[in-house]
Amino acid sequence: MATTLKFNFPIAVLTQQGDAILDAAEAHAADLSARLPASRVTAIRALHQTVSASSAGQQNQGAEVGALTQEQNRRLQTLNDLLSKARATAKRAFAGQEVKLHDDFQVGINKPSDLASVLARARTVLAACQKADNATALAGKGWIAGDTQALADAIDGLDTADDTQETAKAGRKGATVDRNVAANNLYDGLLDVQNAADLQYPARNAANVAVRAEFRLGTFPPRSDRGNGKKKPAPPVPPQ
Repeated sequence: MATTLKFNFPIAVLTQQGDAILDAAEAHAADLSARLPASRVTAIRALHQTVSASSAGQQNQGAEVGALTQEQNRRLQTLNDLLSKARATAKRAFAGQEVKLHDDFQVGINKPSDLASVLARARTVLAACQKADNATALAGKGWIAGDTQALADAIDGLDTADDTQETAKAGRKGATVDRNVAANNLYDGLLDVQNAADLQYPARNAANVAVRAEFRLGTFPPRSDRGNGKKKPAPPVPPQ
């Protein structure tokens, strides 16, 4: 199950502003020690590092998934080219044998077009090419054992690329859940730090303006995200 973020602003804002808030907490540790143990700040800093690293890792995973899609397309083109040639050769070798061409060599069958269906049809054609009687007839028209092996390799290659692609997608989903959990914990931790700072350096004392700014009090969370991440609905317009 996916983990929903508790906030509606980018994680980059969380890590950037969080770094400043934690810098302030570490700089004013002596003042905050009675309200917020140093171990708590250390734990929140570790969360910050985890979220920063996981966000960068997710971007890298996204690039890997995209590259695998390109690899799938390349292998699919190779497979389609070999299938086309196998069918063309079969039509010459078994001219007039419409049932055989349709059932064994999938001539005229091009749908469904999803990858699983493409691979299923390709395996049917491969099996037909591997039959001894068919192989002899195909060889008489130019399709040799090396071509059959190339078709088998193309099927295996595309199937492997698809398995790797799905594994990468699953890994990315898992990484998203882990990152969101850590980001939510970081968000809560930063609010704890800010609450301690707000109590220690109240706004009623004008001398606290600078230190409150260090803790991003009044600017973090972003104004649009306050109130549990939801904007208040506009009041209804009274009837004229």
